[in-house]
Amino acid sequence: MSIEVQHVTKRFGAFTALDDVSLKVETGELVALLGPSGSGKTTLLRIIAGLDFPEPGGGQILYHGQDVTDLPASQRKAGFAFQHYALFRHLTVFENVAFGLRVRPRATRPDERAIRQRVGELLGLVQLGPLAQRLPAQLSGGQRQRVSLARALAVEPRVLLLDEPFGALDAKVRKELRRWLRHLHEEIHLTTLFVTHDQEEALELASRVAILREGRIEQVGSPETIYEHPASPFVYDFLGNVNLFRGRIEQGSVRIGGVRFDAGGVIGSPETAALAFVRPHDIRVTRCGKGQSTLPARVVRFHTVGPVAHLDLERLDDRSCVSVQLSKEELQDLSLQVGEVVQVEFRKVRVFSEDYSI
Repeated sequence: MSIEVQHVTKRFGAFTALDDVSLKVETGELVALLGPSGSGKTTLLRIIAGLDFPEPGGGQILYHGQDVTDLPASQRKAGFAFQHYALFRHLTVFENVAFGLRVRPRATRPDERAIRQRVGELLGLVQLGPLAQRLPAQLSGGQRQRVSLARALAVEPRVLLLDEPFGALDAKVRKELRRWLRHLHEEIHLTTLFVTHDQEEALELASRVAILREGRIEQVGSPETIYEHPASPFVYDFLGNVNLFRGRIEQGSVRIGGVRFDAGGVIGSPETAALAFVRPHDIRVTRCGKGQSTLPARVVRFHTVGPVAHLDLERLDDRSCVSVQLSKEELQDLSLQVGEVVQVEFRKVRVFSEDYSI
């Protein structure tokens, strides 16, 4: 079941939450809506679900080519799971999952045997079979979220819509549930759209990611594409840690602090002010820079987390901060001291003219 959003606009008073948004989710895809708070991602998900509606004449929602723009949620057959579970506290795990089947109109309601079979299959799928008779209060946060997902799947939805499904969980449980959800999706191949503000979550889980900013879609693509080839300074700055330098574009390269660096894919006119982005792991630190393409910087702080070492450096020319990520072995080989002056070399630089807004 594909989902197509066509030129959707939504306003709340004078505030435009969505501004001419278009997006297509192919059958069986797992797509993330990623963006900062207030970017419009939850509003878009609610409109796709039928919990909210576009402005009159402000776009369409299609399910597999069928216009469902004016249909309420009850007629769209979309499964919806929330960040805070929304489980019935007085019902067991089994009855929470069965709820959507039991409240169907009599004409379409399965008999008791079919309900028990369906719920049993789903509890097995989400690995909660032995906990069927427990109440939500007797479950962990991760188990409650799996109950919520099983309940969404019980009504055999055409699409699955998840709003910050792991936002209320701690980091370790979130990682475990991300792996579980990816495995679940590979088993059932249900078209799934989920909202998150967690870049790592989106890049790990989704087959494609749509990045929203101020009610518009900034870029859509595979996790690898948007990470390696961001379409704008905003996308580059939003996805992971990044160093931002200001300079000038000169003949396909960028000049920063009097030093010229080669830059692939310079976007902008020659001889204009530039925004240069370098990820921490694309920076090389040496004591004696080779050639002219190095900046001097002072070591401010360094620490190691597992196999990764993080360095905070201060440029000598303007005292701005430079974040660097090395392997633990590289740091040990350098034997750096706080206060020592080193040379910084950029291995990969992405440059935009300064008229691109972040």
